[in-house]
Amino acid sequence: MADKLYFDDIRTGDTFTGNIATVERDEMLHFAALFDDQPMHLDADAARAMGMKDIVACGAYSFALSSRIATKIWQQWHFLPSGLGIELSFLTPLFAGDVLTGEMEILATRPSSKSGRGWLDTIQSCRNQDGKVALTTKAHFLLLCRPQQV
Repeated sequence: MADKLYFDDIRTGDTFTGNIATVERDEMLHFAALFDDQPMHLDADAARAMGMKDIVACGAYSFALSSRIATKIWQQWHFLPSGLGIELSFLTPLFAGDVLTGEMEILATRPSSKSGRGWLDTIQSCRNQDGKVALTTKAHFLLLCRPQQV
């Protein structure tokens, strides 16, 4: 894609909007059954006994949704395999039916030790339909630099 952004095109403070993701009950339950079968993720009565309004999405599923949201952003960049130093903060529980939107802010940019590449230090905030930040993800992403014109 010719209009993808290179490292050189992105500045500290730039923001990018991601996809929208809905917390699907069946998907959330299936994920929990496979990877995190604690009662609050699978049993509504158990979740309510812990003070939740219903079953709550597990952290790994929530992180997977944040990746689904970020895909739209990464597709805009000349992105290289990366995503290092990931820091997650879960701030608000996710429930079936929640609708998440996400925005990624560029916190810093720096050249890579390898020529032709650069690092973006980012924070992604995923908000629910009420505008509450459900989770944030800090990560470092590697992008290609614009090819030198000869």
